Amino acid sequence: MGYVFFWGWVFIITTTLVLILKREVDKSVPSTQNVPPGEEEEEMELGVAESYTVLYKIMKLKPVLWMCAILLTGKLAFAASDGMTSLKLIDMGIPKDRLASIGVFLTPMQILLPWMIGKWTAGPRPLNIFLLAFPYRIFIGGVFAALVWWTPHFRLADGKFEYSVYFVWITGYIFHQLATYSMFVSMMAFIAQISDPRIGGTYMTMLNTLNNLGGNWPVTVVLSVTDWFTYKDCVVKGTKDVLYSCNTKLLADQCSNGGDVCEVAIDGYFISVAVCSFIGIVWYKIFYNKIKYLQKIPRSQWRVFPSRSTPN
Repeated sequence: MGYVFFWGWVFIITTTLVLILKREVDKSVPSTQNVPPGEEEEEMELGVAESYTVLYKIMKLKPVLWMCAILLTGKLAFAASDGMTSLKLIDMGIPKDRLASIGVFLTPMQILLPWMIGKWTAGPRPLNIFLLAFPYRIFIGGVFAALVWWTPHFRLADGKFEYSVYFVWITGYIFHQLATYSMFVSMMAFIAQISDPRIGGTYMTMLNTLNNLGGNWPVTVVLSVTDWFTYKDCVVKGTKDVLYSCNTKLLADQCSNGGDVCEVAIDGYFISVAVCSFIGIVWYKIFYNKIKYLQKIPRSQWRVFPSRSTPN
């Protein structure tokens, strides 16, 4: 209940500050500066069928095909660390409310980061920030794996953890958010630049949907295959004597019913993080030059309809 009260006040204060400090520019009348009379570009009004026809034309553009490949595959490098780290901490015995409280410390960064990196993403090469943050985020995934291994060593006799553990994890998540938001803001800035202004909403929505899909499907796949890399042994309670493998639920129940312990011998989490990181390194080498190239090509090559006043 306390968290609900806290976030309610955060919402009230931030929206009030926006009301007081933010000044909107009136764009109800399109700007005609440097555009010859009769050549102003207006946003097209499309029906449902026409929108899907335009989407098909967008998908046929060669730069968009490369962009789809980037958006759908890039986040596989971070799927294991992003999707499983919190689950591992909960499995260790860290309370969910303690993990949720980490978000309180991350909120100021989430508010300030877009503003801080805005000047670097406003130029013609916003994806340079994406390319700088990508290997750093892979490194953070390795750091998270090391912290997951390190955390159980600081469990107290009563099953709780020292406060220093929470401080370390808060610090780790702060650096993680730095990389995550840098990549997100730079990608959104580039999508906003390349979207055809005549169908801007449709164009941006499609690419943003692919970006969201590219962040979700890898986590689903990794969560489903990690058990393949996990190996458990049935150990005589109080000893290190291994009786048999207990990878399946039936064998695990049999081990527990016999008074023994089914212990993890090889944790699939660490293998998944290593595999995803390796894939990320290979992906980075393959797509680095292509991402650089996509920023350099004229913006007119991203358009579905010819324009008489498109800047490069």
